[in-house]
Amino acid sequence: MLKLGHITYSNCLPVHAGILDGFVDFPFELVAGIPSELNRMLYEGSVAVSPSSSIEYALDPGKYLLLPDLSITSRTRAMSIILESSLPLAELGGRTVALTKASATSVILLRIILEIMNGVRAEYTLFEQGSEEPAGPVAAILTIGDLALQRSATTSFPHVYDLGRLWNEFTGLPFVFALWQVNYKKDIDNELTLLYDGVVRSKKYGLSHLQELAGRYAGPFGLPEPFLIEYWKSLSYDLGDEEQKGLLRFYGYAAEIGAIPSVPELVFFSR
Repeated sequence: MLKLGHITYSNCLPVHAGILDGFVDFPFELVAGIPSELNRMLYEGSVAVSPSSSIEYALDPGKYLLLPDLSITSRTRAMSIILESSLPLAELGGRTVALTKASATSVILLRIILEIMNGVRAEYTLFEQGSEEPAGPVAAILTIGDLALQRSATTSFPHVYDLGRLWNEFTGLPFVFALWQVNYKKDIDNELTLLYDGVVRSKKYGLSHLQELAGRYAGPFGLPEPFLIEYWKSLSYDLGDEEQKGLLRFYGYAAEIGAIPSVPELVFFSR
């Protein structure tokens, strides 16, 4: 039986809602985790398919296939990828920035924003968001997911930046944070087709029931119902031409800063 990864953050819920709520027949196992955990499980093959960090696809070219028409993409703002800083971005050169261990894509995006867009190089330290504070004094903190949605500006970090908004202002393109990726084996085509069809049906259900989902999940996610709907509507869950343009532009900049070896070709699973 194939296993499908599920990001525990609220951003993934609209795609997997039909599966989670039992409205879509889905004879496969769902495995929940944060993005960095799912990246590891996908790489190791302990899950066959997962919505995983978009940078993961480019780190090992040829290892994965993409499921068509599925992504988690910020259209013009991310809302859940937030840098809180004591200084303006252009003044972070040589300063220490704390990076969450929960996401790989957001870390590379921040480097692009600092190094390419602002011409500065910072020092970096890692921390486990939600369970610990960054060690030592830091000039800025990168937080993602529902924790980022719940945080507010403080006097210590008065500058709050939405990385999706900064990307869109610089490129005019959406930013793809996650892709449904397949650790492909030749003998899984029939099961993979069934799994993919189930995810597509689940996505259709979820996007047509956002109000109902917000009413049931606002409490568990710790977010107000209207805010949760606004957040979901700010995202694209497709992988059309504009999303692919944004993705390839991201890979181009990631290669420029040496984060990936080259820009990979986008290769999709086909029935």
